Amino acid sequence: MKRILAVILVAAMLILAACVNTPADTNETTTTAAADDTTTTNPDLPPEEQKETTYSMIDTFDITTLDYVYNNKSSNGDYTSNFIEGLLTQDSHGTLIAGMASAWEANEDSSVWTFTIRDNANWVTSEGEVYAAVKAEDFVTGMQHAVESGSETLSLVENLIVNLKAFKDGEVEWDEVGVKAEDNKVIYTLTQPCGYFDGMTTYSILWPINADFLASKGDSFGAVEPSGILYNGCYVLTSLIANQEVKFDKNQNYYDKDNVFVDHVKVTYTDGKDAAQNFNMFTRGEVSATAINSSLPDVVEIADRDYAENQYKSMTTATSYWGAFNFDRQSYTLSTDPSVVTTDKNDAQKADTKAAILNKNFRLAVYAAYSTKATQAVTKGEERALDAARNTLVPYTFVTKSDGTAYGALVTKYLEELEPAFAGINLNDGQDAWYNVDRAKAFAEAAKTELGDTISEWPIHLDYPVLGTSENNKNAALAMKESIESAIGDYVYVNLVTFADQTAFYAAFYSISTGEENCIDFAFSAGWGPDYGDPLTYINCYNAENGDMLAYSGLNLKDEGQTESNVAAIKAIGLDGVLDQLNAAAVLSGDARVEAFAKIEATLLANGILRPFSTSGANLVLSKVVPFSAAYGLYGQASYNAVPYFKYMKLQDEVVKAADYAAAKEAWLKGE
Repeated sequence: MKRILAVILVAAMLILAACVNTPADTNETTTTAAADDTTTTNPDLPPEEQKETTYSMIDTFDITTLDYVYNNKSSNGDYTSNFIEGLLTQDSHGTLIAGMASAWEANEDSSVWTFTIRDNANWVTSEGEVYAAVKAEDFVTGMQHAVESGSETLSLVENLIVNLKAFKDGEVEWDEVGVKAEDNKVIYTLTQPCGYFDGMTTYSILWPINADFLASKGDSFGAVEPSGILYNGCYVLTSLIANQEVKFDKNQNYYDKDNVFVDHVKVTYTDGKDAAQNFNMFTRGEVSATAINSSLPDVVEIADRDYAENQYKSMTTATSYWGAFNFDRQSYTLSTDPSVVTTDKNDAQKADTKAAILNKNFRLAVYAAYSTKATQAVTKGEERALDAARNTLVPYTFVTKSDGTAYGALVTKYLEELEPAFAGINLNDGQDAWYNVDRAKAFAEAAKTELGDTISEWPIHLDYPVLGTSENNKNAALAMKESIESAIGDYVYVNLVTFADQTAFYAAFYSISTGEENCIDFAFSAGWGPDYGDPLTYINCYNAENGDMLAYSGLNLKDEGQTESNVAAIKAIGLDGVLDQLNAAAVLSGDARVEAFAKIEATLLANGILRPFSTSGANLVLSKVVPFSAAYGLYGQASYNAVPYFKYMKLQDEVVKAADYAAAKEAWLKGE
């Protein structure tokens, strides 16, 4: 459901054989149709749809808030997307359809959007009791709460909705902000034309909140317990026990409950230690979908013997994963537990690392030495290691110019102009495009020359986080280390910092409030799924003032107070210039807009600010989920989630056959 920040790949990798999915068919998610729970629920439905079904899966969940308007982490949002519905949602083909809004329209230049709220939607409590009707005013309340709570995703709309930023800065009163409720209509007045604003409403920062309930809960709104929020979506949370289980049930007061075919959802916690856990559960009939970890011979043998006709490859998604450095590291212990030290470097080595990371050629050397194939082979096997490889931040074909030129082709053109060393590079998906040992050595030698006497000793030591409880994660980290050190070991030493549990691992670089809390040097662990159908949703991750992924790169947001060293780092890596480009591109439209964002991405890549390497999906799958029955979206509520969006999803008793999946995919691609 990306919409949302950071489905971090290391987390995805550690559950890759357990519970990842694509939105079209949820075919990588662990599920089980619980035969013990089958009862007739609706005699008007055909016989095959009369069973009450339970969808069970395992997940490494670490839910920290249910405040969906505040949150920007997929580890929370994957759940709340099933509890809350916004103005619009998506069907099984990704088409925007009515949600809480029964109708919507824009003015001629798409700068004013009006949504009419349906008259049959209700808020319910965690007990399933109706609390109040959903009203237009609830969307105004939600937007005001986003500002007052300091939402992690406020940057998405603060410069788009009239006076929203001015209200945040204390310059105007709330009644001057461009979101109004008039009878049963909510009206958004924007600072500029925005033809994709309707798609943005599928994202949680624009979702509603009941004012009376918010006032009654105070600071405990969004507490990690069923009663922490109200529900207007498909499901109601009934149980949440940390490190044990999450349960939610079909909302019997949901206006469109007849399109909710999975009655109960149960998510059981896993620590990811056993890479074959989910597959083994599948063979025992305990779950009804699993990815096949091709690097595990025993798993492959059983899959080929017992499920030869059932294995199919899942589709890739719009989620992109990349590696990046901590450009201004200040911490060498966990902010949540200072007793956990995250380095073994001495002071001189720390200074060397900081200096090296600010050198463009050093960064490019490390990126060129990283083999996507080597790391992806850990879970996909050698033959399929590049099936999910991605080489751009914005997917290559996410948008095109009017003449059909793909966005990725434009990025390639500008990249070659900015950095001639990349001449001839192929940035299409499915390539290990950035990996080049000769190029890595040339960049490393150039960096050593440029850095000169500022470095006391080579090689540079880089601290990299590893989740000790996950065999997949440990093996991928070892493959990464081998790849880099075998190429440029005279220049780089990778120090694998192992964390004892998931909480500590996340606290090192992911579950952090500011860049100052980031206590590692680099990681191939960032992930972003789009919030709407425009390149800005990805590129804004590196907005030097309010970028969604600044903390991951060791930088504070401007509102958090960027330190002198933050500002110096931003200038050193060229993010100040990117900000100017981004602001200029944001007001463009059409082909000029696509060109401008492609040039910005090329700048980010040429400067070594990030290094894309993967998307999600492209896994061999066994499943009992009816292919392409679930909602789909490149962005928004129905997009890729580790825990899927369950509306429309159907389960079947038998394992899906590959031939049936292929036929369903062909029909789906035709729009059927």
